[in-house]
Amino acid sequence: MVGKRSPFCVIRVVLWLGIVLSACSSGSGPLSEDGGPIGKDVTHTGQTPEVTAETEFHLSPIQDLQCSRVVAPYGADANPGSEDLPWGSFQYAADRAQPGDTVCFRDGVYQTEDIHLTTSGQGGGVITFAAFPNERPILDGGGSAHELLVFNQGVSHIRISGFQLSGFQIWGVLLSGENHHIYLDHLEITGGEASIRMTYSDSAEVPPLEGTVDHILIEDSLIHGSQYSAVDCTPGPCDNVTIRRVEIFNTGMVGEAFFGSDGIEFARGERVLVEDCYVHDNGGDGIDLGSRDREGHSTGIIVRNNRVGRNRLNGIKLWAGGRIENNLLWGQGDSAIWSGSFDCTIEIIHNKVAFNMWDAQYANRNWAVVVGYPEEIPKPAVQLTMVNNIFAFNADLIDGGPTGVYLGPGVSFVEGHNIYFSNPEEEITLGTGDGIGFSREDIRSGRWGVETGQGEGNVVENPFFTSGWPNVDLHLLPGSPALDAGSFSYGALHDIDGKMRDTFPNMGAYEE
Repeated sequence: MVGKRSPFCVIRVVLWLGIVLSACSSGSGPLSEDGGPIGKDVTHTGQTPEVTAETEFHLSPIQDLQCSRVVAPYGADANPGSEDLPWGSFQYAADRAQPGDTVCFRDGVYQTEDIHLTTSGQGGGVITFAAFPNERPILDGGGSAHELLVFNQGVSHIRISGFQLSGFQIWGVLLSGENHHIYLDHLEITGGEASIRMTYSDSAEVPPLEGTVDHILIEDSLIHGSQYSAVDCTPGPCDNVTIRRVEIFNTGMVGEAFFGSDGIEFARGERVLVEDCYVHDNGGDGIDLGSRDREGHSTGIIVRNNRVGRNRLNGIKLWAGGRIENNLLWGQGDSAIWSGSFDCTIEIIHNKVAFNMWDAQYANRNWAVVVGYPEEIPKPAVQLTMVNNIFAFNADLIDGGPTGVYLGPGVSFVEGHNIYFSNPEEEITLGTGDGIGFSREDIRSGRWGVETGQGEGNVVENPFFTSGWPNVDLHLLPGSPALDAGSFSYGALHDIDGKMRDTFPNMGAYEE
């Protein structure tokens, strides 16, 4: 194996990473025409202040549980498993639970070795292991457990809800293979090599040893502090997976930090939805999907309504196709969006891509958005739709080189109603031959439109965000040229906050 060796609870996580973690703060004030905060000294010293970040996350399992069995730290496995005489261990409960059972765990710490789930539920009778209402059980491997929760090959129709998992060496949750209809919610998972691992093998290039996984739901959870990628589907494929309302951070930043550890990493998978997540301050990419789907044309890949910030490499990376919609991307150390490495269709709609490659401690100089760059395939054939986005203030710290948008030689595109305000000399690069650069003036004067037949409604002006680096707030100030300037024909019906867009939508993720 690769690497193998309370109804309402608010978790406050305090980090001391030497980097700014507070996003969407309006403390810096509005921006001047050149992108600096008005009346503020914007000199970059390369030093970042010590910052305490508080992240409030609601870890609240359903409250109306009907507990068929109860487990407690003070219980004993010889007991009948009632509320008065509870069982004492998760493994004992897992070995005896039957389809339709709901096993509730009382508050406290459960010191445990690897727990193996071997019995499946059914379509009409999921087996549920959940926190007792109003309580918060902790599964603690004590540093000796390899994996805390192992779904053995073929196990299905299981729900895990309301636990904290810590003290494991390798994986917090392992879906070995041939697992389906697994529901993981209201969890906090911290430490280890990865928090959630789906499939495994000797290499990402070979089939999984125990099969694929399908129909997986991960939601309303907090995942942080793993050494390598936090939610990892390698080698996959992992199909029909939804990751929703999950915060993932501090991956690849602890222990032997691995520059390249992603928040969410899927080597292969179809019909993958990542939405309403906050993925930030990870050592690699924020969201990386389809890196081994070399045949391209992945179906049903949707990344929408996410906040993706301050990841050391890319923000959102879709290798084999998908839709990137209503996302906020700021503070990445490299390109905020990297997509279309293989033949595919890409949609980039209603995103705000700003203030990327700004931190002197880890920033590279690169294009803010890359589509169809020749890597493994010399000329990947990509059908791109890129409408209603804002690309602004990217790559401030390093002089020279690209900062705008790159479209590769095999990219065919529909493009318009975007704001470009990152590199006045080359906002857009077409990768034909040595590359053709288009400046702000080329877009403003119509040269871009004449040569490509695209560009309707484009703007090359300051979008006027509420505040810039480091306290980034990408809401628009009154009078922004992005207001009511988008295209309804290509737009998303709702914004990142769920607000309905009108017939004259704003550019970017917010319908102010």
